[in-house]
Amino acid sequence: MAKHLADSKKINIKPYLIAAGAVILAALLIFGAIKLIGAVKARAAEKADTASAPEIAEDAPGAQTADDSGDAQTAETPSDATGNADEGGNKPAAKTPTDADALIAGYFYDEAIELLSKDGSAEAREKLEKAKALKAQLTPYTDKVYHVFFHSLIVDTSLAFDNKGHPAQGYNEWMTTVYEFKKMLPLFLEKDFILFDITDMCDIDANGKVTQKEILLPPGKKPLVISIDDVNYYDYMKPDGFAERLDVDENGNVVTIVNGKATYDGDVMPILDAFVREHPEFSYRGAKGIVATTGYQGAFGYRITDLELYSESEQKYMLDKVKEVSDALRATGWQIANHSYTHNQYWNNKTMTMEQLKYDTGRWINEIMPYVGKTNILISPFGVTFDQDDERYRYIVSLGFNIYCPVGSNMNARYFDDNMTQERLNLDGYTMMKHPERMSKYFFDPSLVLDPSRPPMK
Repeated sequence: MAKHLADSKKINIKPYLIAAGAVILAALLIFGAIKLIGAVKARAAEKADTASAPEIAEDAPGAQTADDSGDAQTAETPSDATGNADEGGNKPAAKTPTDADALIAGYFYDEAIELLSKDGSAEAREKLEKAKALKAQLTPYTDKVYHVFFHSLIVDTSLAFDNKGHPAQGYNEWMTTVYEFKKMLPLFLEKDFILFDITDMCDIDANGKVTQKEILLPPGKKPLVISIDDVNYYDYMKPDGFAERLDVDENGNVVTIVNGKATYDGDVMPILDAFVREHPEFSYRGAKGIVATTGYQGAFGYRITDLELYSESEQKYMLDKVKEVSDALRATGWQIANHSYTHNQYWNNKTMTMEQLKYDTGRWINEIMPYVGKTNILISPFGVTFDQDDERYRYIVSLGFNIYCPVGSNMNARYFDDNMTQERLNLDGYTMMKHPERMSKYFFDPSLVLDPSRPPMK
């Protein structure tokens, strides 16, 4: 009996071993499946990037060009093209200061007069007279409207110029560093430049008729338009010392995300915002500049044109973020512009067919504009220009893009019946080191701002 009881207490572990083995095998299969899905997703992203960017033009780092097909069968023409681009201009819903002193400092004279007229105090009457006197001093400005442009700023030069990611030569030629941009702003102010809204250069009536607009400025001030190309934070830039994306802080200010943290000096936008807060006299009626985005890798660092690679919650997050950033930019005096969807080389060499153009503009209007908002500004990729009677340019204007900005060192503005063009000067390594005379002719000696960490220009 005792032996029988002892034998009965022995446990047959064979079934348990089999079960445990099955669990381990299932876990391994699940883990393998997860890894496979991740690899497929990564490969799909890589394929999307390489398919849309068949070659990197080292002469323009913003031109990691995309989508070289433009096939007729995939061409998308906007369903309501002329209704998508803003026919009456692209005035931002910029916040107007509510304090009388801030209104006067920012040249909001009419608003200051209206506010102070409601206050009968002696202090208010004194400020009212000041606002009226300053408004009376505004004089017609008939000289050049200056327009300079940048790409996203280099934050960490040790990464940008180490030749381990994108070739350093491209960054050295076509980019500007945070150090340099911060050095430029006080010099612009010292030289009496004042930020000006490009949409205030012309009037556009309900029929699309464009006429030059009278510009009234304080005596001695010179209007300056600033634009930033390729505000997309492309994948190829990730290891090279740039910001990762834009975001918005709790006070509605646009910030840059650098190494996962919010900063206020990771690109042109937050740096310029902070400078204007400190020097409101540098901005005429709240104007800041133009943020130009392509589309083939989304906008502002969010990959909203590759949504199929992400979960439903990730898709919503990215789309909401692009809208949030766009609203914050516009509310703080920034314009947003079309910089083409593909930034393809067929823009640069002017081989672009009408079908390719319709594909390009159609995708930007249908996939980017709904989230960044309407615009009538097109910042040309590669700075390319078209003749006014070129059928491709006629199509661009017909879509409502009646402010067109190519590249030109003289920054000339031209007014036509249904559009305005304004050339832009690139303030980057190429201009500062190879053609410093272009910069010193209109602004200041580039040696005053050149980043000492730049390598020699080849």
